[in-house]
Amino acid sequence: MSAPEQRVLFPLCRAALAALLLFVGLDAGVVGAHGEKAQEPFLRMRSFLYYDVQWSKTEVQVGEEVVVTGRFRIFEEWPKVLDRPDNAFLNIGIPGPVFVRKSSKLNGVPLFNTTSLEVGRDYEFEIVLKARKPGRHHVHPMVNVESAGPLVGPGQWVEITGDIADFTNTVTTITGETIDLEHHGFANVVTWHIVWVVLGVAWLLYWFRRPMFIPRMVKIQQGDTKGLITGTDYAVGAGFAVVTLALITFGYFRAESLYPTTVPLQTGRTTVEPLPKQPDAVEIEIQEATYRIPGRTVNLTLEITNVSDRAQRIGEFTTANLRFLNTDIVQADPGYPPELIEGGLQIEPAAAIQPGETVVVKISATNPAWETEQLAMLIHDPDSRFGGLLMFYDDEGNRSIAEIGGGLIPTFI
Repeated sequence: MSAPEQRVLFPLCRAALAALLLFVGLDAGVVGAHGEKAQEPFLRMRSFLYYDVQWSKTEVQVGEEVVVTGRFRIFEEWPKVLDRPDNAFLNIGIPGPVFVRKSSKLNGVPLFNTTSLEVGRDYEFEIVLKARKPGRHHVHPMVNVESAGPLVGPGQWVEITGDIADFTNTVTTITGETIDLEHHGFANVVTWHIVWVVLGVAWLLYWFRRPMFIPRMVKIQQGDTKGLITGTDYAVGAGFAVVTLALITFGYFRAESLYPTTVPLQTGRTTVEPLPKQPDAVEIEIQEATYRIPGRTVNLTLEITNVSDRAQRIGEFTTANLRFLNTDIVQADPGYPPELIEGGLQIEPAAAIQPGETVVVKISATNPAWETEQLAMLIHDPDSRFGGLLMFYDDEGNRSIAEIGGGLIPTFI
């Protein structure tokens, strides 16, 4: 490349790089949530269907507790590409250690270990969190399933005020000692990190003082390996090995003397029975399910038979944490994320279904969230199937839940 060309090209490259960095800097705003929208629609619609989720508080001080409660139905038509939830763990989805989880319960059973969950059944959870880091944080209930990853529920913003320096997390050990887990053992961790870093750096410096990669590679290619590793090198290597083993032995006996009474990490499983199965109030057959792309509307045509002894009306359709409400029956929960609630569920005919009666019902669920939550991507999948829950209410306000799912066809008119 000639000198004139370099004088022209290099400034252009620098300008292009500066523009790219500026664009990246402008685009790097505050993260709005945890990326749950990036999960495939079939994961959110046909795995864990959360409902009745509540957060006890949305504004807390550092050190105060927030309780997240709710239920989930494990979809009967579990995706074949996912492993069954035979190894599952109740968890919480938060942006780092902004809360400390104090307890987790599933159907009233303390859950510190993995459990096995039954497809098609319902479970009730309770998660107690202690506020740690000030800020505005998105909080989700979540279940981790082996080979399927985290399957998250709806997220609510929780505001934490105060100073993190005031946070304490005290526990009483089995020997009666009270310790603060926020700071306990910190000096010990730092000390051992320094010891091993110093040892590692000393090992590297010993070898870096001599010709390294390319000179050694050339000698090996030429068959001249004599002198690459000297007797001194062997002695130094043996010395480092002895020091390493001595440090490990010292650390082991020191820990044994400081903490003679310990409990090993628990790897057992916890058995949790599902909630009692409620008798079906209705039987549903899907005649047609479409997604109208211009109107961002899911249209369902259902043949519903009332097999209960009381009249039934549709009060809610929920899927992938979105709730479509029939406001004549169900009012929006003020504690639920408002961006996930739509109050205009259209039902035709809207009259109650009488005992023993079979009615063809058309349901329309319209919300821009089909696009903003990236659920409409479902129509691009090779297995374009949806899943959700229909909530029915009788004339006394009793609720029954019916699971629906099937193929979803896109329409453009």
